[in-house]
Amino acid sequence: MSFKLAIFNSQAWIWLKRGITTGLVLNYLLIGAIPCWAIDKTNTKQSGNNQVNIKSPNVAGGFYPKDRVELNNILDFLLNSEEKPIIKHHVYGLISPHAGYIYSGQVAAKNYQAITPNQYKTIVILAPSHYFKLDCAAIYSQGSFQTPLGLVSIDQGFAQQLIKNETKLFTYNPSVFEKEHAIEVQLPFLQKTQDDFKIVPILIPALSYEFTQSLAQALSALTADRDDVLIIASTDLSHYHDLATANKIDQQTLEYILKLQPKQLFDFVSEGKSELCGSAAVATLLQVMINLKANNAQLLKYATSADSAYMPSLDKTSVVGYAAVIFTNPKKLAINSNQRSGLMLNSNQKKELISVARESIVNIVKSNRKQIVSSDDPELMQDKGAFVTIYKNNALRGCIGMIKSDQPLVKVVNDMAVQAATRDPRFAPVSEDELDNIELEISVISPIERITDINLIQVGKHGLIVSKGYNSGLLLPQVAAEYNWSKEEFLAETCVKAGLSKDDWKKGAEIFIFSAEVFSEKELQ
Repeated sequence: MSFKLAIFNSQAWIWLKRGITTGLVLNYLLIGAIPCWAIDKTNTKQSGNNQVNIKSPNVAGGFYPKDRVELNNILDFLLNSEEKPIIKHHVYGLISPHAGYIYSGQVAAKNYQAITPNQYKTIVILAPSHYFKLDCAAIYSQGSFQTPLGLVSIDQGFAQQLIKNETKLFTYNPSVFEKEHAIEVQLPFLQKTQDDFKIVPILIPALSYEFTQSLAQALSALTADRDDVLIIASTDLSHYHDLATANKIDQQTLEYILKLQPKQLFDFVSEGKSELCGSAAVATLLQVMINLKANNAQLLKYATSADSAYMPSLDKTSVVGYAAVIFTNPKKLAINSNQRSGLMLNSNQKKELISVARESIVNIVKSNRKQIVSSDDPELMQDKGAFVTIYKNNALRGCIGMIKSDQPLVKVVNDMAVQAATRDPRFAPVSEDELDNIELEISVISPIERITDINLIQVGKHGLIVSKGYNSGLLLPQVAAEYNWSKEEFLAETCVKAGLSKDDWKKGAEIFIFSAEVFSEKELQ
């Protein structure tokens, strides 16, 4: 069913009309004052013996459809109705509107067309609070957000690091999110374009320019060494002017944004010259992008509510402006489709590989037979290297793999699972009575790259190979992350693994980096 048919042949038209009246009127509602120290009640659902915080959607059926099929149809249309922008460099941040999809959806979609699919593990969403006046940044730091497309988990570790920051700029305050739409409307787009990501939702008050700079410093410290973090500022532009006036105001606002001038932007809004509702969120984002050297800003699309293709009779004397802007680092190329196919797997592909590894181990342990495997998924039939790691009671029980292979990935996982269970010289073979107590982890390996500049190493993303003479050692990316090593410590420990001295990486040893798509049996259950 096409987008237009989905609208006119269902009750979706109701939410389209509500999207403007609800979304735009609420931009100026400020109810109450929530102090930084306030910890309020949150909605919880019981899951076994655990309480799980789930933020229910509050604008599904208003800003976008609450029906899963209708929502999928509309997102498919929005993401495919226009030619995708060609982005040559890695996207670190973006600015996206948050009105009803009928008005700002095609602008927002431009952003999500531009970002690399399945690239991000943590997505920080900065937004204004339309209902509450805050005196610090509020974080929803545990649990998940729900949309008609499913649950989106919170990156609790990232959020807690912000809350524990000695500056005390952030607080866990779930109640101020209960009616907020600025974060929620971004989530269905993310669910359609990203896989296995977590979010950090933050509501930011426009207290002062200095406040936004402090927030930016805290965020920059957590993202400086990561390419798998995306920061989104959710905001609309001018509000309720005639079309000519709106265009003039928005042109100046966008000039400050595209030139990465957070101070001028913040002052422009504070002086009442623009109604940029997410001014603090955008000012914070701009400073983070400056800090990360993602200082190449690109306007992908600008429009107003009067440009809606689905409401052509809209009054052009009172419009709202929207913009899609991305920020890239001109020195870091975007991952192309070939690289993505070599690394990024969807949930079904990961589950298939985990199932293959589990069955391989069961067969070899119980009957000493090695199974023959294949796959209907062409991605799993590509030649790739992989490691299979076995844990028992959270302790290493075996790990064997190959960095590259001329065999299909599904066969490599099958073989390495058998090897890890029976041939790791550090452990006795896995016994039958252990099968119910082991957990499996798979690392799918990208092509290796030789480097001469250690600044290219990203701890937590890259694995290392250090080679000198007949000695060679390899450590997977998760090892450095687990021990919280610096680049230098990671290099030193890889030298030790190779049987070299700790400083041989400075003395002529060859250094190679690779990435790994790491996933575990537990996280896919």
